Amino acid sequence: EYYKRRPDGLLVDRQNKKSINVIAVVEHKQSSDFNTEKKKLLAVQQCNDVCQILNAHIGIITDGKITIWTNPKQKNKENDYIDRTTNTKRSYSIIRNEDKKDLSEKYIIQNTTETDFKKIDDDTRNTLYYIERILSCINDKNSTLIATVEVDPLGLASNVWQDIYINTGKDPTKCLYNVVELFIFKFLSDVGILKSPNNFDFILSMYNSGSTNKEVLEHYATTSRKKIKDLFPNGSDNTTIINGTIFVDTKGNSVQSQANLFRNSLLKFKEFGSLKNVKKEFKTKLFETFLKQSQDKSKLGQFFTPRKVVRAIVEMADVENLSDGSRLCDPFCGVGGFILEPLHFTKRKNDFIPRSGKIKPKITYQGFDKGTDDDEERTIILAKANMLIYLSEIIEKYPTLTTDFAKDVFNKTFYLITDSNLGTLKNRITNENEKYDLIMTNPPYVTKGVKSIRDEITNEGLNDFYTAGGQGLSGLALEWVIRNLKKNGKAFIILNDAVFYIAQNKSLRGFILQECFINCIISLPIKTFFNTPKKTYILGITKKEDNAITQELPIFTYLVSNIGETLDADRFEIEGKSDLEMAKDLFNSFKGSPKHFPVTEIGDKRCKLQPIEKFYSENSWDIDKWWGKEERIELGVSEEENKTNVEGFKELVEKASHSISEYKKPLKKLIKETKVKF
Repeated sequence: EYYKRRPDGLLVDRQNKKSINVIAVVEHKQSSDFNTEKKKLLAVQQCNDVCQILNAHIGIITDGKITIWTNPKQKNKENDYIDRTTNTKRSYSIIRNEDKKDLSEKYIIQNTTETDFKKIDDDTRNTLYYIERILSCINDKNSTLIATVEVDPLGLASNVWQDIYINTGKDPTKCLYNVVELFIFKFLSDVGILKSPNNFDFILSMYNSGSTNKEVLEHYATTSRKKIKDLFPNGSDNTTIINGTIFVDTKGNSVQSQANLFRNSLLKFKEFGSLKNVKKEFKTKLFETFLKQSQDKSKLGQFFTPRKVVRAIVEMADVENLSDGSRLCDPFCGVGGFILEPLHFTKRKNDFIPRSGKIKPKITYQGFDKGTDDDEERTIILAKANMLIYLSEIIEKYPTLTTDFAKDVFNKTFYLITDSNLGTLKNRITNENEKYDLIMTNPPYVTKGVKSIRDEITNEGLNDFYTAGGQGLSGLALEWVIRNLKKNGKAFIILNDAVFYIAQNKSLRGFILQECFINCIISLPIKTFFNTPKKTYILGITKKEDNAITQELPIFTYLVSNIGETLDADRFEIEGKSDLEMAKDLFNSFKGSPKHFPVTEIGDKRCKLQPIEKFYSENSWDIDKWWGKEERIELGVSEEENKTNVEGFKELVEKASHSISEYKKPLKKLIKETKVKF
């Protein structure tokens, strides 16, 4: 009955000539036959008929742009249908990725006689990789890919870090640089990118062959480490992916006094085993775990944002759904959290899969930071190293493209600005197409040294660019963000409370209203940032297409007390759904229908929709005060202790002084009028 049902393609296993096995049936469709849900459904059913007749394991339906993967072995009542050829009842399931979303990888098999898997073109290799994964776990009871068995080296990293810290007494952050470098060395060796005599196993064999500890460290410094830098060359900012200075100094010479420590560290890595398939939790926790142990935590908030805050903002910003060609930026990126967190989304990580030997991400990722000495330079190097760890599975699959990953990914994504104290603030974008569709950032909060920054702005001829009158670096950073957003572009910025309520920033708040629609303001608790006694807020804005347009929609506001972890030095996890997660979920619902968002029906008293008129009429945008005292008591929002550091105290005095001076003029006028009257 099926002799006329000729499939467009078959993927066949012919290894056993006596039992040829049909792996997949492929239906190639024209886009015109695949542009509605009904047409897609008919194409899937057409493919599934043949799959079941041929006992195929996979159904593949594609128009070259969209690919649907099906499992003809597992029935699903929702997909029951009648075969049009024989009126047979049939069914199937859609194959899903490990994140429970429909598998969307493109099916591309190029004609080739190549038998060496590593020499097959990138697209074909990627397709075969997924087919192998499907065959390993899809059956009549399961249609979801099972994640590869993963390893969590956090305990290893902690152990090695502790050894380095105890033996050297160096700052914990500097110790971390070296843990990351050794991790990269071992990982590149495990996946075969580093080969003998540069790889991990060769280094260990030198000990067994009678080489001294010092000779082995010298070989690592002059041979292995140099090879890593050759594989991942410096960018134009002269930074690469490794930057440890405990075993190898800044000039590339081995530090012989640490030769024994180097050997002990390598033995710990050997004992742990392979670093293939690292858990994603390790990638996010590595930097957070060790950076918070820095002796000088006062600077941490300037280059490190807690992962829970980063994740919430990334999910509110819809990074996963950015259209092709979009430009994403963190202008004050530190170790790169806002740029790298989206790579946990399968779709965004797939942006970096090579196609035809080229790595061309569908959206542009850019992170900037400034640095004028070795310590500041290492921040951007950590960001690049972190990106390598995030993309480790892809790099493992494409071992010959390390230079391309360095040139087209790491070095294009993260850039260290060294030619100006202004850093990112110097970059003035005039071309609308080069501006950003989305900016997510946590700019520095410092007020000290701002006068010198202002002088530099004058010297660089940028006074006509910075006209909003914002105070402190955060005020200048906010203006930079707004001016460098595309029309209809969005931004999520973490800002200190001074932006929202001090009188000196009134003109800056007016600038926000003039240039942008305000989408949300989310209040974060004091000490959200490590050891930083600052009140901060998440501001979400959209750049207006025309300044003459007046905002009509309300603004989503939320009071957060619990971000999902304790706000002390230990940062222990707090069980249950946090206020921050709730704020994220409600905002995502709100933005879908802001006019009809049922805020009163939700029953969450931490959430309020504020009319835009309030932002024009109120001198302060201190939204916490827009909840009454009794409301705050009911919510358990306790008054924060008035603890601060010297710089914070100085700022408080300056605020008080300014407030007093503001009242002097009307007070003098009142006294004068009173004297005249009486």
